[in-house]
Amino acid sequence: MSNFFLRLFGQTAFLPPLGSEGGSPQTGGQPMTNERRETIATLRHQGYGYIKIGQKLGISDNTVRSFCRRNGLDSDTMTNTVICKQCGKPIKIATGHKPRKFCSDACRTLWWNSHLDCVNRKAVYHFTCTYCGKPFSAYGNKNRKYCCHACYIAARFGEERYPHE
Repeated sequence: MSNFFLRLFGQTAFLPPLGSEGGSPQTGGQPMTNERRETIATLRHQGYGYIKIGQKLGISDNTVRSFCRRNGLDSDTMTNTVICKQCGKPIKIATGHKPRKFCSDACRTLWWNSHLDCVNRKAVYHFTCTYCGKPFSAYGNKNRKYCCHACYIAARFGEERYPHE
């Protein structure tokens, strides 16, 4: 069993109830294996319905439905849960709040640092340096006057030489 599902459901989530060691007619007389349980959970998180999962695995849709209900994979629980974009951990959505995309600040920082192409930078301003006349752009500061620190020092303290030479 993968670590992801152990973290997601806990150690005892996939253990059969006491007294149900034998197989059921819905699973073809076979007890449900951990591999099949993981497959059901994975398909459920991918958005598959009970009938499609049952057809794919060759088991009854009622077996899939009852497994999902016992393990928090039913439609009521799934609509109140989102998966973290970075680590895949489920996040509960508080009613009346905007759904979160990340489970923690660490996951948010890791994801944005590895997906810099997705950053929508709207606060890019274009200026002309008041000291040297060179055009430049600055992110986030709409009141900037100088293209570099050397131009600022030269303008502020009256340095006569050109700072970009």
